This record gives sequence, structure tokens and C-alpha cells, in this order.
Amino acid sequence: MNRRDFLCWAAGLSALGIAGCGPAAAAQVPALPVQPVAEVAPPLPNRAAGLLTPAETPPTATTTPARALPDRLQIPAINVDIPVVELGWHPARNRDGQIFSEWDVAEYAAGWHKNSALPGEGGNIVLSGHNNILGAVFRELDRLRQGHTVTLWVGEQRYEYTIQQVVVLPELKATHEQRIANARWIGPFDEERLTLVSCWPRNNNTHRIVVVAKPHAAD
Repeated sequence: MNRRDFLCWAAGLSALGIAGCGPAAAAQVPALPVQPVAEVAPPLPNRAAGLLTPAETPPTATTTPARALPDRLQIPAINVDIPVVELGWHPARNRDGQIFSEWDVAEYAAGWHKNSALPGEGGNIVLSGHNNILGAVFRELDRLRQGHTVTLWVGEQRYEYTIQQVVVLPELKATHEQRIANARWIGPFDEERLTLVSCWPRNNNTHRIVVVAKPHAAD
């Protein structure tokens, strides 16, 4: 998939510059004479002052562990077994000078869109990949058919999906309305689904190909 965002919507972005402060120079002050201090025993804890004994010390706050992310994708029908990496986005400018959000791209891997769902949590899990450069990991998505299986791994946990749809959408000559409709494929859904996205055809980028798979039904 090329570096142009599949969404292709113009989202206005503003840049916020933050200046970092360097360490301040230490002021030179004369040394002061040391005054002798009488040895005094430390005071006992004062409950009235809000001090607590060790047994009464409140527990420290616990940090919520980070969610595990998908890290491997397998599609046996087209001999795909590739790593999965997290993808974010960055501001870009189109030919008309408008600022929009453009997805980063994964090299020699599929990219999990970080604002999409995670396996097993419900919602739309979105992965994108190149079709003709940097590994071309999604080059043969057009060979997939309904009923083919996809396995997404999160560490040692596997999630099985069955392909339901394979669709090709216009991109190069798409109208604004068509691009809005196209973007819905990678938007949120209530039910869990896995969506694979790339450019199409194999030697060009005039269209987008979208593969939708649903969780494999238990026997």
C-alpha cells in the first residue's frame, strides 16, 4: 500500500510547538557559616497532624498493564505468515494544500491501526499492508475468497477468522462522497470483524481492496 491514507479525508490539524527549557545556570553564593545543632530525638508520629503508622499507610496506586497487541498474521490460502506492527498517523498536505491525516505504513509487515479494535474485544480490527513495495505482503489479497481462513496472533493467543467479503473500491478517481463511503470500511463496528486493506491492482494504486473476515464459528 502506498503512503497515501486510505481514508483520504481532510482532517484539519494544528501543530503545537513546545519549547524545552535547558538547565538554569547555578548562581554563585558565598558559603555560610555552619551553626551547631543540638542532637534531638525525632518526634513520634502525630495522628492529629495526619501522620500514619506503617500499618496504616494507604496502598500505592497500581498501574494498569498495557494491552497486548497483535504481532503475527497468517493467511494459508495465499501463503502469508508475517509480523504485525502498530501503526499511527501523521499530518500531510494534498495537491490543493489541504491538511489531512495520513496513515504511517508498515515495511515488510502488516500494520495494525492503533485506533481500531483488538482481537477478542469486539469491534473492527484493521490491518493494512503494501501490495507492490516494501515486502508487498498484501499483494495477493485478490486471490482470497469467501470461506478462506485468517489467523491473528497476540503472543501465544490465536484468533481465527473466516473471510466473508472481498471488495474493490475506487480511489484515484473517487468522488468526495465515495471516499467518505470507503472510509466506513475501516471505521468502528459493533460486532467483531477483521478488515485487511491494501492498494489494487497489483502493479498500480488506482483502487483499494478490502477483505472482511468474521470470528470463526465454534463447532
